[in-house]
Amino acid sequence: MLKKLACTIMSLLIAVSCMTMYRTTISAAEDNGAVSAGSQSMYAQNNVQGGAILHCFCWSYDQIRQNMAAIANAGYSAVQTSPIQLPKDYMSGTIKGEWWKCYQPLSLSVANSNNWFGTRAQLKAMCDEAERYKIKVIVDIVANHVANNGTDGGGYANVNSNVETSLKNANYYHSINSPITDANRYTITQYHMGMPDLNTGNTYIQSRVLALLKDCVDLGVDGFRFDAAKHIELPTDGSSYASNFWPYVTNGIRNYKSDVYLYGEILGSAGTATSNYTQYMSITEDVSSNDALTAAKNGNASSLKNYYLDKGENPNQAVMWAESHDTFMRDKNPTSAIANSYIVKAWGITGSRNDITTLYLARPGTSTMMGQANTSDTTWKSKEVTEINKFKNYFKGQSEYLSSYGNTAYDERGTTGVSISKLDGGGFVTLPAHTMVAGSYKDQISGNNFTVSGGYITGIVGSTGIAVVYNAPNEQVQPVTEAPTTVTVTQPTTAAPTPTNVLIGDVHVDTSIDIKDATMIQRALAGYETLGMRQVTAADCDGNGIITINDTTELQRHIAHYTGNTRIGTTVSAIITDEIPQYSMTFLNSLDWTGPIYCYYWSTYDQSMVEWPGKPMTPIGTNNAGKTIYQTDIPATAEKVVFTNQTYQTIDIPVNDSARYYAHNTTNSEGRYTAIAW
Repeated sequence: MLKKLACTIMSLLIAVSCMTMYRTTISAAEDNGAVSAGSQSMYAQNNVQGGAILHCFCWSYDQIRQNMAAIANAGYSAVQTSPIQLPKDYMSGTIKGEWWKCYQPLSLSVANSNNWFGTRAQLKAMCDEAERYKIKVIVDIVANHVANNGTDGGGYANVNSNVETSLKNANYYHSINSPITDANRYTITQYHMGMPDLNTGNTYIQSRVLALLKDCVDLGVDGFRFDAAKHIELPTDGSSYASNFWPYVTNGIRNYKSDVYLYGEILGSAGTATSNYTQYMSITEDVSSNDALTAAKNGNASSLKNYYLDKGENPNQAVMWAESHDTFMRDKNPTSAIANSYIVKAWGITGSRNDITTLYLARPGTSTMMGQANTSDTTWKSKEVTEINKFKNYFKGQSEYLSSYGNTAYDERGTTGVSISKLDGGGFVTLPAHTMVAGSYKDQISGNNFTVSGGYITGIVGSTGIAVVYNAPNEQVQPVTEAPTTVTVTQPTTAAPTPTNVLIGDVHVDTSIDIKDATMIQRALAGYETLGMRQVTAADCDGNGIITINDTTELQRHIAHYTGNTRIGTTVSAIITDEIPQYSMTFLNSLDWTGPIYCYYWSTYDQSMVEWPGKPMTPIGTNNAGKTIYQTDIPATAEKVVFTNQTYQTIDIPVNDSARYYAHNTTNSEGRYTAIAW
């Protein structure tokens, strides 16, 4: 045994002298993730569909321009503005919290002055800056209606007096002055939503909308969101009210700019087949989006991972979100009351999807100032959101596999990546792998290592509950496979390992020096204990490089104050490449005990290794019967464990190695449940 410990120390010295770290050579800009003007992020997408849009709701054009570098660095492919037409009551001077007036336009033209968001020149300057960063610009278009005069109504008589003169013609409005219902297609398109409803079948109105889009393109705009799209009729509608508005406008702007991006707002049912819209544009997926956030908030991983699209369109025709400006601002149950942490957990799945365009709302303040970004909430560029966006872009076009396991939803992309939303917070996970190949991967948020082996994805999710696991292209991580393999690594560089401070004598690693430390050395010398590198360093009390009975004697004398050994109690700097040996303990909650589950452990010589009720265990999934599986690591020096929820507990269970247990419904005379290995 003495020879074995001496060889161990010598092996460590040899290993330290041979340690090197390999990485590829990259530029400084790539290394810190910065994107500079005139360049494109390696994560960027060249088109909007399938990428991430930042909804700069109520931001001025200047604010968007000033934040363009941050937007690019956060992995967005596009920005979306508020409506660009002249808003209702722009002249009132009341500019707080009146976002809805932007959806009551006074014109079908780009506002040039008296606009809360900026002038034409500022819009163009913003588009020019976006082009420098390869970011697309999407603007909101309101083509279904104009501002009312303060009275809800859909007819010409309700037109606001400040609506542009060229639109003051009764022929340009639908004549039915009744509020819409979703009961049938006719009322959806021909009735009103409280504002004068434009007669979008009129050729003049159609020409004005197309002219507006072309003007925007000339200013540098790349795409359009059509507000209230479902309320504008289609060629497939009834013969008495059908029109060619959509083919005229969409084909017209595509002929003008072939790569223009178009999507329409369709909330709820449109009363017609989805394909009647998706032949012209992508559409919003409000039900699926809102359900995802509800699932994240309620801790329902199974619902969060649902891949369905409520409207039945193809993913490459869908636009989803974690929340939208409508859900954030609505009167009943607004998502503004939901913590950002839930928004991000929903985004971990929604925002990672393949082909689907995702829209992230830069949350406004509670009393939104028109033209003012909310600088106090920058979650839109947080580490979590940024890495989800980059993950989405990196795996563009690769397959997706949505799953849930226990409290965790996850999206495997291709064969080398997974985005994880652990709804109960950070902790250890073991997730069935469906498409990921065996290997070693890195969580781009926490930096934690994950492995895929034996059909399972294993690792520790950071405290936010989000992990984005893949090997980014600017990193070189040696793969781990089921069988040994030869890896050729180029461009090696040597880096000094980081030393660890070790307290000589603290073999038990509890920051104190007492009889437990001497006992551990004795047990190691007798073959009953395995010491890690840190413990071996701490146990070398006489400093001769080997562990012998003399180290135990020196330590005992120090504890009894009979020695002049000045080495014990000092701190040395050492390279530690392993951790204290651990056992992984797994407990199946077969009897559905409520509340947290704890693992209490101890050994013969250390009856107080952990305070009662023990170390909290982490839920890692469920079995086929829906029973929750818990896991935690304990020191390999532990000899017995008990599992408990502080109301019920198992019998004392001998520990020989990592094992899995469950409580049987039989009890002993003390009311403790029998434990069975599985």
